[in-house]
Amino acid sequence: MAEERSVGRRIGGALALVAAFLTGALVWTLAPPPAAAWTVDGGALPGDFALFSRRFASDAYFYPGHGASPLGLVGFAVYAESSYDSGFGSAGFTDTAVRGSLPNDALAVGRVGVRKGLPGGIDLGVALSQALGGDVKLGSAELSYALSKGGVATPALALRLTGTRTLNARAYDLDQYGAELEVSKGFAVLTPYGGVGVVRSRGRLRGSLQDLSTADTRGIAYAGLTLNLLLPKITVEVEKGEVVQGRVRVAFGF
Repeated sequence: MAEERSVGRRIGGALALVAAFLTGALVWTLAPPPAAAWTVDGGALPGDFALFSRRFASDAYFYPGHGASPLGLVGFAVYAESSYDSGFGSAGFTDTAVRGSLPNDALAVGRVGVRKGLPGGIDLGVALSQALGGDVKLGSAELSYALSKGGVATPALALRLTGTRTLNARAYDLDQYGAELEVSKGFAVLTPYGGVGVVRSRGRLRGSLQDLSTADTRGIAYAGLTLNLLLPKITVEVEKGEVVQGRVRVAFGF
């Protein structure tokens, strides 16, 4: 009986945390956008816009930041992270596709999110992202299904599906969908993982004098390492899409 009450409290606490996150997400989404140091230029040349959208979509993709092992029914995680593309601002397409300047010529995308374990080896997650210093907000969702939960001598294997869309878009809209196969293996306090996948992205520019669209499908690959401390869990991830970039995540949960 005591164990059942403990499990019930954990589930209730996790659901309350998810509800609090979703409430905060709604407020954040509906809030007026802050002044930005740089914006997507509605007057971009078509070629520059296509190059901008291809690279931005790759950098902003909703990479996992975690291994393939499922959280389980009482498991959950909340996290904050940031990715970093050091050469984005110095690419030629920014001459017309970006109005303003990116700090240090780099594109950093900050993200906060929550994941919740469900029965049957399924995890669900939602996240909110912001191009730091910029005017692009993104909402993302993920579903992971554990093909193998892993064990002492065997790795975990999971199929992961993602979707991302811009929120309160000004000039630039992005819709993106991905499918991945991910593998990981836990070793005491370290969990290395990696994966490959395919991503479909569609960008649209709504300027005062033009309406442009571009789409592409690309393969992606990533590898990461999670340090499983009691609190928190720290993950470093390297990703290859249009370019190679890095990501750091700090997560709390069980």
